[in-house]
Formats: sequence, structure tokens, C-alpha cells
Amino acid sequence: MDSVTIVFVVVAAFVGVAIGWGMFGRKKGIAPSAMEESQNEKEALLQQLKESEEKAQGIKQQYEKLLAEAKYQTKALDEKLKAVIEEGADEAIRQQLAEVDKLKKKIKSLEDENEEFEDDLDACKKKLKNKESEFSKLRDELDTALREKKKLQEDLQKVADELEEKAQELNVKIESLTFVQEILTAKRTADDSVTRLHAKIDSLSEFIRGELKDAVAGIYPLKDELNDELNDELYGSGHESWAIAAKKSWIQGKTSIAFVGEFSAGKTSIVNRILSQDDPSVPRLPVSTKATTAIPTYISGGVGTFYQFVTPNNELKSISEETFKRVSKEVLDQVKGVSSLIQYFVMTYKNPNLNQLSILDTPGFNSNDEEDAERTIGVINECDALFWVFDVNAGTVNRSSIDLIKKYLKKPLYVVINKVDTKAQTEVDKVEGLIRKTLSDAGLSVKGFTRFSAKAPLDDIMKPIASVTHDDDRENYLNNLAELVSGWVAEQEKDVVKAKKKADDLLKKSNNLVDKYNKSIENLSDHCVTVSNIPNYTEHDIMFWKDDNYEMSQEEFSRMINLLQTIREQDCNALCDLYNQQMETRGELQEAWNDHAQEREQWQRLNQCNEILKKKIKELKN
Repeated sequence: MDSVTIVFVVVAAFVGVAIGWGMFGRKKGIAPSAMEESQNEKEALLQQLKESEEKAQGIKQQYEKLLAEAKYQTKALDEKLKAVIEEGADEAIRQQLAEVDKLKKKIKSLEDENEEFEDDLDACKKKLKNKESEFSKLRDELDTALREKKKLQEDLQKVADELEEKAQELNVKIESLTFVQEILTAKRTADDSVTRLHAKIDSLSEFIRGELKDAVAGIYPLKDELNDELNDELYGSGHESWAIAAKKSWIQGKTSIAFVGEFSAGKTSIVNRILSQDDPSVPRLPVSTKATTAIPTYISGGVGTFYQFVTPNNELKSISEETFKRVSKEVLDQVKGVSSLIQYFVMTYKNPNLNQLSILDTPGFNSNDEEDAERTIGVINECDALFWVFDVNAGTVNRSSIDLIKKYLKKPLYVVINKVDTKAQTEVDKVEGLIRKTLSDAGLSVKGFTRFSAKAPLDDIMKPIASVTHDDDRENYLNNLAELVSGWVAEQEKDVVKAKKKADDLLKKSNNLVDKYNKSIENLSDHCVTVSNIPNYTEHDIMFWKDDNYEMSQEEFSRMINLLQTIREQDCNALCDLYNQQMETRGELQEAWNDHAQEREQWQRLNQCNEILKKKIKELKN
């Protein structure tokens, strides 16, 4: 083996060890838990490779040293050989050749050792190759296991989500059952004045829309003295507004405003600022958005903080604050037919800011639940004004809310654009412009637009509230009605007197006609007697060959003819005319008597209703 071959073998061995080490060192990502035994074997092989590498380095160094010595000896031999050729061999050359032999033996020994090392290295490589195959298989198994683990985790997460959802549903059901139980077991307030008040109002309302309305309708529609607007005021919306408001003492004599708006529009924060007037010493109203958007809630002043609700049969019952806070949309969705349990909540709060103000928080119009919308529609017109709260970040107007407000709202409308501190002024201007245009296009009139936020001065919301005019007509309804009815009774009494006078005049006329008729008969009778007395009965002697008979002169005949003509042309016609006049007058008299009887009956009925109305109003006020 020449020097080049030796260098190549040693370098190849060194490179092979280095490549094997590098390839092995790049194998990563095996899970220790799944390949612990193989990892131990791998580490042992790596240790062997490390030792082989160190051994290869030693061999390399020895080889390089021998190679340098061989080069030196080769150079020396070349010189000696040249000298031998030129001068012949001597003892020094033989010694040098002996040294070369020794060197060759060392090289041969190193070559043998290197061959053994290569055999060991090949064996190590085979083991590494086998381990790499095992690692590849384990890696595939690990990838499969990881995929299965991922799928299992996804399945577990899905089950966990479903479990969480079911837990929430269960919690809502538990809350619903607890709420229903507390509502059903709620006790009536010690003061049953509300029940008595409702009974009196219902009785009076039934009387006004029933007996009184019929008594009035029996008179005035015939005379066309009541128009549609007055009828609506007395028996329609005006009456309904009075009846509803009269049952709610907490809004009597106060300016009442209602708030509506989309979810999270900020109604509750506005209500709390109105109540506290930004005084940190005044506790804020403990109502949540969910609670106040579920059932209409009246917030009014009182001697203390009380939570109550009114049942459909007008009983006022008390509940705890905890029960009140359970009233969320989610809970009510579980309680079908909540209107059979609760009409509305009444919360009284000891707060001087509520002395002249009553606030109504409503479910709003945007709910998909028709019952929510009906509750809101049923109460908004009880208030003096409606404040519609918009979140400036929403940027849109709910179309269904517009349609319902346009159809049902009969009170002034104010718009509050809330949370304006979260947008630039230019953006707020755009939102307000959009709202103005949308409402204008829908034909809705807005009394005022207000921009508000948690950082805005309280006056920004209090000024439009202070501008709301309290509707006294609703509270003066009964007094106005009593005045009208009393006036109608007086007018009807005058009509009775007129009808009586007319009947009396016709009776007098009829009696006069009877007298004239009797006089005419007497005249006819006198004329008939006169006519019958004109012919004279004359007896003749037999010598004149004439029978006894009635005779008259020419003058007497003319007189009789004139009398008969008078009887025919005057007396008979006069009798017929007087008879016809008498029959006509008797018909008019009968009609006048009937009219008088009807007017008197209607007056008696209306007067009786008037007395009942006064009595019921007096009972209601006592």
C-alpha cells in the first residue's frame, strides 16, 4: 500500500465517522416515553462512535507522523540511492534500509489496525442503519399516535363544550324554576289598596264604556253633536290612557319618561346617572340590563327600596332583590306565558330625584319575541315622552323598531346617541346624520337629538328631560267627563221641556179644532133644520081635486136652493177640512207625546248615569 492509499483510507475513515456522527446527530423529535430503550442503545452507539472518532484522530496523527517520516526517509533514500548508483552501497545505506523496513512494518501494522477499525466502523454503521429504520418506524407510530391524540383532544373539547352548554342550560332552567317558585309563592303586600283601586277603576271603566256610553249615544249621535275625536277621547285611547295610568299611583302627578333601545345601548347607565345625579353618596339603582329588558319596569320614588310586581288580576306582590335580578331574557324564555304571572315590575327607591319623575325601562321593540314588543307597546303611551337610546358604535337603526314606533307611538319622541366618547366627532356626525335621515324618511318626527356618554355633563340628558311637558289631560279625564255629562243632562232637560211645550201646544190646537168641528156640525144642523122648514104642508079640499102636500113659493124655493148649496159647498167642506186638520193634529200630538216620552226617558237615563258617575268618582277619590 503506497502513501496515497494510506492517506485516502485514513481520511475516508475519518470522514465516514464524521458523517455518521452528523447524520445521527440530526435525528430528533422522537418521544423519550415511546423509545427509551432505543434511545439508550443510540447513546451507546454514539459513545462508541465518539471513541472511534478519537481513535481515528490518534491513527491520523500517527499516520501523519509516519507519513512525514516516510517522506523524509524516502527523500533520504532517494539521495542515498543516487549516491549508491554513483558511488556504490556502504554500511550506512544498509542501516538506512533496515530503518525503512522497520518503518514499513509499522505502516503494515497501522494498515492492519486501520482495517480492523474499518470493520468495526462498518458494523457500527449497520447498527446505526438498523436503528434509523427502527426510529423511522417509531416516528411513524408516534405521528399516528399524535394524530389520534389530536383527534381525541378535539373530541374531548367538543364534549367539554357540549357539557358546558348543557351546564349553562341546566343553570338557566334551575334559575327559571327558582324564579317561578319565588313568583308563585310571593306574598301580597300588606296594603291591599292596589287591589281595591283596580277594582274601582275597572268598575268605573266598565260603566263609562257601557251604560254611560249607551245613554249618551241614544241622544247625541242623532243630533250629530259628537265627532270622532271626542268619541275617541271619551271611550277610546283617552279613556284607556286614563284607566291604565289611574291604576299606577307611582306615575300620578309626575313627569313620566320611557327608555327604549337596543341591547347594550347604555340605557341602564343613563338611568343610574339620572338617579344619582352624579352624587357618589347616593347608591346606584341595582338593576341590570338583562332584568330591565325582560319585563316593563317602573322606577319611582318611595319611602324605601322595594321590589314588587303586579299580577294579571291586579294584585301587588313583593319579591326580593335576588328574585328581581333573576329576571333575564334567558330565564323568561324558559317560562312560557310569563304574562300570566306578571304584568310589570314596580320598583320604588328612596331618591329625591324621583319626586317629580318616574322612569319606565322597557323590553324594547327589537326582540324577536312578540310578547316583548306587546309589553312595550302596551306601556309606552302611558308616558309623557319616549327616549330612544342608540349606541353610536352600532351605526344603524332597527327597521322593525321604526315600524312599531311609527304605528303605535302617540307621544313625543327624543333620540339619545350614547357613548359618543368612543368615536371621533366626525364619525358621530355621520351616525347622527344617518339616524336623522332614516327617521325622517320613515315619517317620524323627533323633538330633539342628544349626544351623551359616561363622560358627558349630566345636564346634557337632564335638559331634554326637563323640557318634557306633563300631560294633565289624562289625570283630568274624569273631571272633564263629569262636566260634559252634567252639561248634557242640563241640555237634555231643556229638550224635555221643549217637547212638553210642543205637545201641550198641539193638544190645545187639537181641542180648538174639536170646538170648531162641533160648531160646524151645529151650523150644518141649523141649516138642515132651516131647509126642512121651508116647504109648508098644505091641506086641500076635495073640490080642488088636489092631494095634501108640501108647497113653497118661488122665493122660498130659491132660499132652499141657496141653503142646500151652502150646506154642500161650505158646511160639508168645512166639516171635512176640520176633520182632516183634527186627524193631522192628533197625529202630531201623538208624535209629540212620544217624543216627549222618549226625551224624558233619555233624560232620566242620562241623569241616572250622571248620578252614578258622580258617586263612582267620589268613591274612587276616597
